[in-house]
Amino acid sequence: MHGDRDAGSRARRRAGGHRRLLRRRHAPRSPGRRQTRLEPGAGVHRRARRAGSDGGELLRHRRAPGERAGPPPAVGRVQAVQLQREDRPGAGDAGAEPPPGDPRFLRADDVVRAGAVEAGRHRARRRRGRAVGEVHPRRPREGHLDLLRRPRPGGPAASDRRSADRPVAAPAFARLSSDPQQRAVSGGQEARAQDVSVERLAPAVRELLRAEIRAAHGREVSFVGGLDGNGAIVTARVAARGTVDAVLALPGIAQRGELLLHNHPSGVLEPSGADLSVAARLHDGGVGFGIVDNEVTELYIVVEVPRPRAAARLDAVAIAGLLSPRGAAAQALGTFEDRPSQRDMAAYIADAYNDGGVALLEAGTGVGKSFAYLVPALAWARANGERTVVSTNTINLQEQLVGKDLPALARALATGEHTPTFALLKGWRNYVCLARLEQARGAAGSLFETDAAAELEAVAAWAGRSADGSLSDLADEPSDDVWDAVAAESDLCTRLKCPHFERCFVFQARRRAAEADVVVVNHHLLASDLAVRLASDNWLEAAVLPPYRRLILDEAHHLEDVAARHLGAQVSQVGVQRLLGRLERGGRGLLPTLTRELAEREDLLSAASRDLVTKGLGEALRSARRWADELFAHLARRTESETPLRLTEAFAEDPVWAEGLGVALDNLLVAFDRLRDGVETVADRLALDDPAERKAQLLGELRGVVRRLAAAAQGLTAALRPAPGGGPAVRWLERRGRRQANILAAAVPLDLAPLLKESLFDRVETVVLTSATLAAGREFTFLEERLGLDRPPSRVSVREILASPFDFPSQCVFGIPTDFPEPRDDESGHDAGVARALLDLAHASDGGLFCLFTSHAALKRTAQAIDGRIGGRWPLLVQGTAPRDLLLRRFRELGSAILLGTDSFWEGVDVPGRALRVLILAKLPFRVPTEPLTAARLERLSEQGLDGFTHYLVPHAALKLKQGFGRLIRSKSDVGAVVLLDRRVVTKRYGAMILEGLPRASRVVGPWQEVLETCEEFFARHGIGAPA
Repeated sequence: MHGDRDAGSRARRRAGGHRRLLRRRHAPRSPGRRQTRLEPGAGVHRRARRAGSDGGELLRHRRAPGERAGPPPAVGRVQAVQLQREDRPGAGDAGAEPPPGDPRFLRADDVVRAGAVEAGRHRARRRRGRAVGEVHPRRPREGHLDLLRRPRPGGPAASDRRSADRPVAAPAFARLSSDPQQRAVSGGQEARAQDVSVERLAPAVRELLRAEIRAAHGREVSFVGGLDGNGAIVTARVAARGTVDAVLALPGIAQRGELLLHNHPSGVLEPSGADLSVAARLHDGGVGFGIVDNEVTELYIVVEVPRPRAAARLDAVAIAGLLSPRGAAAQALGTFEDRPSQRDMAAYIADAYNDGGVALLEAGTGVGKSFAYLVPALAWARANGERTVVSTNTINLQEQLVGKDLPALARALATGEHTPTFALLKGWRNYVCLARLEQARGAAGSLFETDAAAELEAVAAWAGRSADGSLSDLADEPSDDVWDAVAAESDLCTRLKCPHFERCFVFQARRRAAEADVVVVNHHLLASDLAVRLASDNWLEAAVLPPYRRLILDEAHHLEDVAARHLGAQVSQVGVQRLLGRLERGGRGLLPTLTRELAEREDLLSAASRDLVTKGLGEALRSARRWADELFAHLARRTESETPLRLTEAFAEDPVWAEGLGVALDNLLVAFDRLRDGVETVADRLALDDPAERKAQLLGELRGVVRRLAAAAQGLTAALRPAPGGGPAVRWLERRGRRQANILAAAVPLDLAPLLKESLFDRVETVVLTSATLAAGREFTFLEERLGLDRPPSRVSVREILASPFDFPSQCVFGIPTDFPEPRDDESGHDAGVARALLDLAHASDGGLFCLFTSHAALKRTAQAIDGRIGGRWPLLVQGTAPRDLLLRRFRELGSAILLGTDSFWEGVDVPGRALRVLILAKLPFRVPTEPLTAARLERLSEQGLDGFTHYLVPHAALKLKQGFGRLIRSKSDVGAVVLLDRRVVTKRYGAMILEGLPRASRVVGPWQEVLETCEEFFARHGIGAPA
């Protein structure tokens, strides 16, 4: 809630904000002469302060003289002013000063005589289609991203917030020639404007407003008005009712193109500071703002409903031409491969930018989908000044976009007037926080062991030379404990109060994102942004991401699973232990550090706080540790025989509760509450007594830990003992870790389709979903159902499968042996068949082989079976023995290696050239039907009368198989063999649909010997195989 202050306090507020007013105040004057001087008024902040669970803001109005409390005598009324835009000075102008005596300009020392304007009234005068005080629209590129800035040394304090999209400086008022100027409006002009504006209310609307205000006994009421094509207010509905001097302005209550109205019972229509703040925020969301009196005889439009500028349409043919052999991209890149499917895809996306809606575009391997969507995105930004968010699932694709594709296109598409810009934005914890780093180094002796302290110094040295402060830029990744102590956290950030704010890596990244034409993120960050917007009902302003109206989802088939994890809760045993360890472990941690800080002071308040830390908080911490250990011990015993263990309603009657799980959970929650209360008590005491920055940072760290413990408490409750009446959720327990068990408790939403449809796809003007695997078979039905895109009204405007430019019949042979046992019927027999096929093909191709499995157990069995039979000719690389990237690098370098991998190798792996020439897919990649999330989704389909195997498991397997198949042929020069060791694809009815979506490679189906001979002949034609 945003409360207004009285006129005196407003006069004392500092000048600032990205929108500024000129406020006339009457200076001391001699009798008979009235002087007026100009002073900067209160800044209009884009985001008003919020409070309370309502999430609303309070609109307060200035009282009329004599009503309750009048303004201090020294403060004069605010008079109407009019904005007049002047041409900005040219490069050859003598200076920024206006010409002396020029009547068009006001100077700081000018004397302006007040007109005959009714006391306290602030009325609108229309000029050039805009109202007084209207915030001029920015370039359509924004949503803006609010950024904080520190006061500038040696000058007036800067405002708390500015727009990085279009920063507006606060020049000296004697140098205003480059900004819109203000001029006094006569009383007659003001009255005429008033008479005109009140007629904009249709008679029925005036009666409705008057009746509702009377029904509220003259208190403030807010309304949402609808406008016709001429700007008349022809409809209205009540939004909220308040008190005699305040009413809630609920976020999201008015939609783009509507007008928020409220009454001032005093009859004084002058907007208060809170009014102006809310008006500024609403304007950025396309909503106008106005004030009426109780009898609805007067209307003052503070901000007109922004009229959207007609977007400059893209020429789809011209966009495709940029990717032609003679196009700008080809000329700039030098080596450019003509891809007709790429040009088609770019044209489809250009149409989607022009007309809006959702485009589903499956782009086969080799289409070059990143250029196909980046070129229209950059062209749209140049034409309309509007950013596009590009979201990917894998880090590899992010790095390709930011490190290779976007720099190349920026050079290719640059003009004399516009150079494309782009930025990579990561989550907060990916960046080092310089303030936390400084605090950790100062208390390293009480926070860390010797080895960790050395790691901390290495991080500090790196942070001093790093350009972006991102963890991925750090050569030797530190331990979790060290990074936890120095990673940036949004709830610990002090923003402009931080001494490191100007160099802050997080805000540098956010500034770059605010100004970029294309912002690259991953699905996790996109889902986090969606979660924040849902929780705060904020759809107009910056959240985790800057506001956006154009979204491209690459690797879009992962969106549902990523969103489920971020919109749910997961709490692990190791995570809780780490949080408690941050407070104290082995005599080190935040609490011992705070105790030492307090011991240096001898005043009574510090002594009392020290006792509270050592006794109260120490006891609460010991209690939390004890009950956390007991709770996770109960859960560990429960998952010994089954993991993951799905928690259904029957879990409420499980014997584990009688064994002590309920007591442990209750006591753990109490201990977490005691830690939170104790930390808040200490922080409140010390904030009054010692505002030192170092201690404030330490207390901020403590608050951050207890906030995370509170979130863990909520997660445990949601997973183990959810409150009745919540939405459908999937809950489970999972045992992780090899050496030491790490128990995970999770609860995620079951059905995300309605949420994604309403909160993402329906709110974004243009959405492009692309991937090499969107269509199961040749249909997009599965994806549309999972993401809610099939729900009416459907916004899907195009569904297209863009063929790969590769010649698969000549580049690839696809073998399906029919004489190997089916995996479900004879597991050991199938394992033996996999080992045999692997060895036979390794001899035929001289290594260079991937074998992909659907389970770690099957991978281990095969690795053991072949380990002693391949000799030293073909190095064996097994997932789990080294990091994934290291295994891939060694595979590329060796040229004849055999790599065994599971899920993470089925996609996002790119090994062009002869290093990879054989791909074995051990079995069809069906999801495990007993896995909690899968089981719950299958049950939901069954409740709807649908067969879960046909509608969920088979389409998912088809998409996954297509991803795996795509690992082999990555360029027009690649050749090789793909072998699927699962005959169900040709013996079961569903097999035809799965095969239909695969590339049209030369196919051989039959006994293993026939498949092998066909592969050997193919290898011989292409010079593949062991030398004779």
